[in-house]
Amino acid sequence: MGMILLEVVISLTTLITFTLAGISDWKWREISPIFWIAPTTIGVAVNVLYYLHHNATCFTILCKNVFQLQLLQLVLSSIVLGAVGILTFVIKVVGGADFLAITSFTALYPFNRLLTLNCTESALMLRIYLFLPPTLCILIIYSVIMIFLIPFNVLSNIAKFGKEIKTLKMPTLSKIFYIFFCKFMYLEEYRKKKFYYPVYIPQFVSRISFSIYENDEEWKEKLSNVPNDTIIIASWGIPMITFLSLATSIYITAYIIVLLTMCF
Repeated sequence: MGMILLEVVISLTTLITFTLAGISDWKWREISPIFWIAPTTIGVAVNVLYYLHHNATCFTILCKNVFQLQLLQLVLSSIVLGAVGILTFVIKVVGGADFLAITSFTALYPFNRLLTLNCTESALMLRIYLFLPPTLCILIIYSVIMIFLIPFNVLSNIAKFGKEIKTLKMPTLSKIFYIFFCKFMYLEEYRKKKFYYPVYIPQFVSRISFSIYENDEEWKEKLSNVPNDTIIIASWGIPMITFLSLATSIYITAYIIVLLTMCF
């Protein structure tokens, strides 16, 4: 019963944290670094207590193997976090808030604690289901969500600007990239949107992506003299934490279902 209560507390902490962060990211694309201190601290404290408790009470060979698997997951989670850190601070294609969000989740779920709930063959079978580190799981779910959005973007671009796309004078690969990952729109529509950044405007700008440190309002000022009926291609500043919040909710839901199944 104590394990269930612990997991419920962590699950609620995670869901509340990421829901609030997701809303903030969607509206403002800004989240204070201080916001992540509490969930990260709670995660570290809970997992240290969890390890000390189970390390003292569980001595079977199977449980030792479970701890070895959890250690492997912890190492893999650290590697994933390190890779995100490189993307954030070296290559600079991921925002600092995104890195802190993934760090916070990793602190809360560095490995699958459910593996030690039941040291039986059923728990061993569940290792297959719970083999991937939670951090990697939510990034996979996030990627699936983003891939799912691509067909809608392609259909929207072709339906609205099919004729114009055919007349664009650019390499075929660039055109395909824009159709899949960017948004075609009239400049008048662009002026009303937030967090979109021009990547292609004839005789003005031509690039594949944008810097995460750009300001969309500054772009609108630069384009103030360009006619409203100009067709431009813009890239959306994806609210990664918003979609990461959705991925986290899916993961936590599955986690709770497995928890209740194993306990009852």
